[in-house]
Amino acid sequence: MSERKNGSTILGVLLIILGAIAVMSPLVATLVLVRVIAWLLIFAAIDQVIHAFRSSGEGGLFIKILLAVLYAVAGGWLLGRPMHGGLAAAAVIGYLLIADGITEIVLGARLRRKNARSGWLIAGGVLSLFLGALILYRLPWSMAAIGLLVGIRLIFKGVEQIARSSTDRRAPSIESRAA
Repeated sequence: MSERKNGSTILGVLLIILGAIAVMSPLVATLVLVRVIAWLLIFAAIDQVIHAFRSSGEGGLFIKILLAVLYAVAGGWLLGRPMHGGLAAAAVIGYLLIADGITEIVLGARLRRKNARSGWLIAGGVLSLFLGALILYRLPWSMAAIGLLVGIRLIFKGVEQIARSSTDRRAPSIESRAA
């Protein structure tokens, strides 16, 4: 049992280290993330081809192969042009934040008419609008925000992992309670 706890603590420390590296070098972290996504797309393409031939009796072989080719092309494109992939990801996030902001502001305005509390909803919408506009305005440099956010998340996940493993150490094991 203690080997698992030690492994959990080691994983937490590793996540914190990786997160700190990503925070210190967010652009590099973004590019690494884009490459990981590219390889995942390539592996998905291989899996799709295998699935297409294994399930050829179901029909749709051409569509499944076409989908595999699209996965492979997208993965290859991202591997060849990781900066463009990071830029595209940042743009998509920027536009999503703007859409989220508009939606929350409209919903907050509707709720305000019904005398419901909507201040936080509107404030969140304004914040989303601001962040989305900032990301789009600062392209291409804002693509580093992706790496920064992933780094922060890795640090929090590492701290959580260590906290859970230390909590597990303090709790008596089932074997010791039975004795």
